[in-house]
Amino acid sequence: MAGFPVNENLEPRTDSWRISQHCFSEEIRAKMTLPEKLQICDITLREGRQLPGVSLRLEDVLLIADKLVEAGVSMLQMHHDDPQEIEQVKKRHPEVIVEALVHPTAVLNPELAKKEVDLNFEHGADYTTLCFSFSPEQMCLFESMAGERITVEQAIERAMGSVVYAREKAGPDKKVGCLIQDCTRIPIERLAEVCGKLVDAGADMIKLDDINGMAIYHVYTHVVREMKRLLPGTEIGLHTHNDIGLATAALYAGLEGGADLIDVCVNGLGERAHIAPLAEVASVIQIYYGIDCGIKLDKMAELSRLVSDVMKWPMTDTMPFVGKTAFSHLVEVHYCVPDTEEGFWAYLCMKPEVFGNTMHNLLGHYSGPWAVRAKAKELGITIPEGKEQDVIAGVRSQIRYRKRQLTNADFEKIVAGVV
Repeated sequence: MAGFPVNENLEPRTDSWRISQHCFSEEIRAKMTLPEKLQICDITLREGRQLPGVSLRLEDVLLIADKLVEAGVSMLQMHHDDPQEIEQVKKRHPEVIVEALVHPTAVLNPELAKKEVDLNFEHGADYTTLCFSFSPEQMCLFESMAGERITVEQAIERAMGSVVYAREKAGPDKKVGCLIQDCTRIPIERLAEVCGKLVDAGADMIKLDDINGMAIYHVYTHVVREMKRLLPGTEIGLHTHNDIGLATAALYAGLEGGADLIDVCVNGLGERAHIAPLAEVASVIQIYYGIDCGIKLDKMAELSRLVSDVMKWPMTDTMPFVGKTAFSHLVEVHYCVPDTEEGFWAYLCMKPEVFGNTMHNLLGHYSGPWAVRAKAKELGITIPEGKEQDVIAGVRSQIRYRKRQLTNADFEKIVAGVV
């Protein structure tokens, strides 16, 4: 499925964007190990529910799945807890790849792992991904939930047994993944050694999970690149969290290391500080990196609003590409540019319609005559001659008093009041 738009020719200037030519310089691109193709896996229906107060009915799940598919998403991750949801989504969208997880503690319990693997595949999952960790900091998780002390080597053996079983159940048409939690607190050689054993046991994909922002973004380029080198032919995925504000940057870093698959979520919804947002990641990858992820970028704003509404989790106005103020002017100097095509690009690098968004002329503490004239023109009203300073004073006074953005109705009332 082709995305739109995609900067296949790596052009810095088109009718839809004006971005830095340095993004495509040979010197910079030579430092990257970009994959030939990239799979975006949207995990809104699993990670997006790990928020306080968020719970979805089946009709909510299906509505979000419908809109994700409509926007070009070709792989969804769903939770193993309700296999009926997997079945219903696959029935509506048989072409979509559905990944279902097997809980970390189940992976080390052969009988429980078999039960979850069976449920995933029986209800239509295309991928069953077994979650696992062997970092020193996370071994206590397994000991606590299993009620027994277990060595790392014992954990690895049990995990391999679960992978072997999943591989047998998958058959030739379905796939098995292994998600390695806390991947950056494990030496790379050891990480590759254990992942190699899991691949030998039948894993098709290794997904690296940082769990909560354990490293600066350069680390992800290095780890992914080394895993690709040490495990040739194995699909390498990446899942990052935003606990230190680097989830999105870490995905780009992993992409530059050769990642084949990345996890994202609509509006970045996820546990604690969230994860990388679909709209932002897909837009940058398709336009700045020139890689077709199959995403229809003009559906992003609508999708973000819908998920925010269904989950009752507000999206911020400042969210890149899809937020209400993502394409806006407020500071006076931004309004001083000529009302021409070239003037448009003076303070913007994208056209809002590329993402299904619109321009907004905003008013604030620093608004001056250029700003109020632009706002009046937008609303089709006339500021009486010699009254601009009165309108400016009214705008600033109202903002100082109300402590919020002024609505169009507020501005119209201010103008009417100076007549």
